[in-house]
Amino acid sequence: MNLELSYQIDEYVKSRHYRLLNSVLIFQGDEIIFERYYNNCNETSRHNIKSIWKSIISVCCGIAIDKGFIKNVDEPICTYLPIFDGRNNSFHPLITVKHLLTMSSGIYWNGGVKYHCPMLEQFNRTKDHLAFLADVKMSALPGTEFIYKEWDIIILTAVISAATGMHCFDFCNKYLYQPLEIESGKWFTFSDGLCYNIGTTLAEQNTSNLSARDLAKIGLLFKKGGKWNGKQIVSEKYIFEALTPFNPGYGYLWWIYPDGYGCSGYGGQQIKVIPDQNIVYVLQASVLNSNRDYSDVIDLILQKRQQI
Repeated sequence: MNLELSYQIDEYVKSRHYRLLNSVLIFQGDEIIFERYYNNCNETSRHNIKSIWKSIISVCCGIAIDKGFIKNVDEPICTYLPIFDGRNNSFHPLITVKHLLTMSSGIYWNGGVKYHCPMLEQFNRTKDHLAFLADVKMSALPGTEFIYKEWDIIILTAVISAATGMHCFDFCNKYLYQPLEIESGKWFTFSDGLCYNIGTTLAEQNTSNLSARDLAKIGLLFKKGGKWNGKQIVSEKYIFEALTPFNPGYGYLWWIYPDGYGCSGYGGQQIKVIPDQNIVYVLQASVLNSNRDYSDVIDLILQKRQQI
């Protein structure tokens, strides 16, 4: 790695007061072209991935469809979760797997302020979490309104578990993590079996910690059309659909940008693929009660490399 470039980036990080930035990793093709860690972190350090987990669940859903556990994205969720068969709301039978993947279920959501969400706090305290979600009012007809929310991803994990007969993490670990040689603790699971990456305590939140190199594998998998070491992990067809913007800038739980696509997690966690440059990069940071964007560091690295 070019020492002069590393020095320039270190100085830039200091000048921008990016004290919480911990990991910067860039692949071009299959080669690491830049890797830098801060705050005593290194290539084995693990961070809570926050909402990058949502994009990973999308990959799991694609695998479940490829393997025939779920028929297709247009299947109603009540096929697997009978509590959404209309007994609570006449709109429920219209909710499909695709609506969950595109954050357009129509289930009411109020995210609160600065990641303090009263609805989530109430959800965490309940004993029957699916019953709680089925009781939340509908604010729109399914498929008509995009609202980024936790409900849809939580319900999707329940669909995957019900369809496959496996805990959602166990399915992910068997069909995604193990083939990619990614290690992770089991996701936080409520007493009724529903899993949720965020958790309610710090210890629960740390169960899904991944390293920067682990996260890069997720981006590389999509860039390679779903193949890893010659094996098709998730179909190219699903990846194409997942990266099609069904809502402004959003596909199947993946963010779509003018120059590429990626996964984003609160506090600055990011995986991004830039196809035209054959680039996959990862950013990780310590999280406080504010969101941060460190992508300017990547822009500077790529610019400086061209000048060297």
